[in-house]
Amino acid sequence: MRLRCPQEGIVTVAQGGRLGNQMWEYASVWAVARTTGLEPYVPRCLRRSLDQVFTQLSIPALTRISHCIIRWGTVVARDSLSSFLESNESLQTSILLPRFVVMPDLVLSDKFDIREEFKFRAPLEEASRKVLYSIAGRRRNNISANPSTPSLTYVGIHVRRTDYRNYLWRTRQMHLASPGYFHRAMDYFRKKYENVVFVVVSDEAKWCQHHLATSNGDVFVVSGTPGSSLGPGRDLAIMAACNHSIIDYGTFGVWGAILAGGETLLYNISRHSSVKVAQLLPNWRIFD
Repeated sequence: MRLRCPQEGIVTVAQGGRLGNQMWEYASVWAVARTTGLEPYVPRCLRRSLDQVFTQLSIPALTRISHCIIRWGTVVARDSLSSFLESNESLQTSILLPRFVVMPDLVLSDKFDIREEFKFRAPLEEASRKVLYSIAGRRRNNISANPSTPSLTYVGIHVRRTDYRNYLWRTRQMHLASPGYFHRAMDYFRKKYENVVFVVVSDEAKWCQHHLATSNGDVFVVSGTPGSSLGPGRDLAIMAACNHSIIDYGTFGVWGAILAGGETLLYNISRHSSVKVAQLLPNWRIFD
């Protein structure tokens, strides 16, 4: 269905990347529109991709105004984005944000709550509940039944390995996070909570099972298990359903921790957008 033509400028974005990048692109359009008063639109391919994971997204696809003439004053480059938004010019022209845009300062502003925009579809919500319910049952079987045992605290862990192995070395001369990082982070939560379990999602589940699972019986690798056919949205919904988070790098893990809303331990990687998020959110901390 066509929409009326915008009377002033619009804000939109060029699409690039996978789910985590697409969420930043969508969220950046969402936040810039609220800051400038411009009407937000996203490419149809971006909207279709996010519609598979989230329900009732508020930003329409650009095709809804394909019959309109849009006057483009400029395409905003990544390195000039902040200064452009601070100028009055941004209120008088349409804005095309670059692909892979990440704007944590604006998206995570106290004025907005992006978590209200990203609501999971019912099948993904149900899948995440089933996973945590199954973990709770398995955990009860691993420990002695004691009425005074506190309820479970779930800590989601995101481990990204496959594509980041070469990327980290090429861009920062860094190796992937070692098992030691994850074990130290898990020990932090074990000391803080009496009855804690760790829910691991990853693009390399076998590595996680080999290196992170312990004799404690409190680590559960859920990627690659029944229900994984629902795609990456399932793993993201599982992370969001947890109380706290341990992440390494990549936009997927960052969004899982943002949506979870609890305490987050973050791998120390310089000049990464995740570090900026940690500086903005009081319950996030860089953990060596």
